[in-house]
Amino acid sequence: MHERGAGETRSCGTGACAVAVAAARRDGADPTATGTPATYTVDVPGGTLVITERPDGEIEMTGPAVIVAEGEIDAEWLATATRA
Repeated sequence: MHERGAGETRSCGTGACAVAVAAARRDGADPTATGTPATYTVDVPGGTLVITERPDGEIEMTGPAVIVAEGEIDAEWLATATRA
């Protein structure tokens, strides 16, 4: 996947949710109209996601999550950077 500003990524939750909603509409499913949730499985390079669109418009995404990087922020730098 490619995210604007980030380049290639192993997953894009926003894109996966959009794909699931688009697939639901293509299939004629509209949870806000029917009152029945629509659930789709979306495979991305980072793993398999399960996306559910609920009748209230909420989108739920579940799937694997792993730490891919760690870092430390210098407290002095942060204090300087956040002064407004």
